[in-house]
Amino acid sequence: MITWMQRHKKWLIITIWVSTIAFVGAGFVGWGSYNYGKSDSAVAVVGDKEVPMIDLQNEYSNLYSQYQNMLGGKFNQELAKQFKLEEAALQRVIQKYLILNYAEEIGLMTTDLEVAQELVKIQAFLKDGKFDKNTYISVLKQNRKTAAEFEAQLKKDLLVAKVQNIFNISLEKNEIKNIGSLLFSEDKVSIKIITDNAIKITPTLEELKKYWEEHKNNFKSPKGYKISYYKVANIDGKDKKQMKREALKEYLNLKKEKIKFQETKVIYENSDFLPQEEFTKIVDAKNNDILKPIYKENNYYVIKINKTMEPQVLPFDKVKSQINKMYISSQKSKMLNELAQKEMKNFKGESIGYVTRTSSLEIKNLTKEQTDQLLQNIFSSTKDTNFINFGDKVVVFKIEDTKMALYDEKNADIIKSTIQSAKTNAVTSAFLNKLQNKYDVKSYMTE
Repeated sequence: MITWMQRHKKWLIITIWVSTIAFVGAGFVGWGSYNYGKSDSAVAVVGDKEVPMIDLQNEYSNLYSQYQNMLGGKFNQELAKQFKLEEAALQRVIQKYLILNYAEEIGLMTTDLEVAQELVKIQAFLKDGKFDKNTYISVLKQNRKTAAEFEAQLKKDLLVAKVQNIFNISLEKNEIKNIGSLLFSEDKVSIKIITDNAIKITPTLEELKKYWEEHKNNFKSPKGYKISYYKVANIDGKDKKQMKREALKEYLNLKKEKIKFQETKVIYENSDFLPQEEFTKIVDAKNNDILKPIYKENNYYVIKINKTMEPQVLPFDKVKSQINKMYISSQKSKMLNELAQKEMKNFKGESIGYVTRTSSLEIKNLTKEQTDQLLQNIFSSTKDTNFINFGDKVVVFKIEDTKMALYDEKNADIIKSTIQSAKTNAVTSAFLNKLQNKYDVKSYMTE
């Protein structure tokens, strides 16, 4: 599987620009194997723009989700570390910021109207076919995002997409026909599926502790904030405007220390103590800041930030069950690779006949996503006999024969899309190289 990932790493980084929408519903993935030498908020500087940590975290979650989808959900943090997914996420976000610098230089921009027009198209935010604000806020909350954060990221991604559209290239009729014959060539293939069912791993406590020591930075508590708060309760049925006036009076009294805060507690980034759209105020505040009144459920809250609590490595005992699962999974994956290598030497598999890269197949013990990925792997392989690792199984395959296809007009759209993508990627890659020479890039990422 790592071989396949290495082969497709460039494709994932260069071609998928608009990742904000992909983030919705993917969930947030924890991480933390690297340190950032400048500050908690910036992971790099590209041109005159700082790259905030939240952008890198979003890119990491998006990449992680993409690999999980393509590999049938068997992708895990151990494999992410082996593939250096954090470095890939940083590379991709730096590429975005290179383009954002260029867009600013040539005067391109994204308007609030364009962001709004894009928001109402996103399926995750629709209810009965129409954009629904409550659904929007709820989905973002599930993904630990505020509306302000999401819309700011969407605005940047749409701007990057505008620049990318500059590089759409026209196609010649002859190249569509010639490359179409290649794209729809047929390979006669035999396969053998090897599962991890017979592989038994019983790790010792010492092995688990050693594994935890090597990977403990992947197991951290969420970022927390120790706060004090004063609740301005609506006990007399006042309207929101009256309540706000009362809350502002208490806010000034608290700043002047005429009254004291009522309670102290620790909240985390996924806390429901505050509406998620208000949580950025906590994130952006400094220690000892007192925030202006925040409205929640007919009451107002005045909050003081006492201390920001950075993520801490969780002790072994708290993550022992997770460590055990990850260790077993990683060991099984390694053993499956070894079995696949042995199988390739004297391969005898079951024929699945002639297939194309777009064949619709049903293969026992493989999901549709895994079958599709197997086909892509077959047609991108540089060897007649090879294998792909799906985490809990490997598929060894051998290409027995190849037939070139005749051009079929009904495949024209697929052919055009494929050629267009390849050409655009080549031009975009050259363009990015130019931008790297044009704008200074400084990363603060260190192991």
